Amino acid sequence: MQRKTGYLASIDNVPPLIFRFQFNPELLQEKKTFNYREANSFGQWRFDQAQAGTGLVERGSGLMNDAKEIGSLLVGARPLEALEGSPRTFSLDFTLDATVPGPMDGDNHYGGSIEPDLAVLRSFMLPAWDLIDVSKMVAAGFSDVPCFSRPPQCSLVYGALSVTCVMTDLNIKLTAFQDDGSPARAEVSATLKEQTFAFSPLADFLLRHDGIRRSYSRKGFGEDVLAVTPVLSSIFT
Repeated sequence: MQRKTGYLASIDNVPPLIFRFQFNPELLQEKKTFNYREANSFGQWRFDQAQAGTGLVERGSGLMNDAKEIGSLLVGARPLEALEGSPRTFSLDFTLDATVPGPMDGDNHYGGSIEPDLAVLRSFMLPAWDLIDVSKMVAAGFSDVPCFSRPPQCSLVYGALSVTCVMTDLNIKLTAFQDDGSPARAEVSATLKEQTFAFSPLADFLLRHDGIRRSYSRKGFGEDVLAVTPVLSSIFT
């Protein structure tokens, strides 16, 4: 199988930015948080929601909610209500080495240099024009040249992961130098936050649900269903 690598890229930036990982990252960490608040009340001991239901489905749903409210009363803690999520955050740690070609570099890495890599990485943190900005300038006959306003968005592509992000932190630690003072090796840490105003959340939604579908085919899935269903597990175990 041909080796695949990962990328940090911004194709619509001017100029386009494409960083190819020289080696596999030493760390790729994903973090997602969701914010909750406490409800205004604990609920009631009465089965009021079941009594208020007008049909079998509504009464059954109300009965389940009444039982859950009793749980909050028994432990003296208000239930939690979901508010909103925070963007996923990705942390990357990887190395660059001018003296050792990566698996896809051929005989050398930029002729024995990591300066092109560093130039691309730094550009993700600096304001620039994109293709839309340039198109507007051309249409206006370059009479209205906009100022740089924001750094480019960054596409993180690694394995099955493909996410539109913004780079919020970049830490470059130069650990070795060549005779002329140019960097020979570097340790890089980058933090990226998912940009939800993009097409990638839709693709991620489809891929994630396909992964859920595939998880159902594992051996013993039926026993898993019984084990995690409160009523069924108490009957069959």
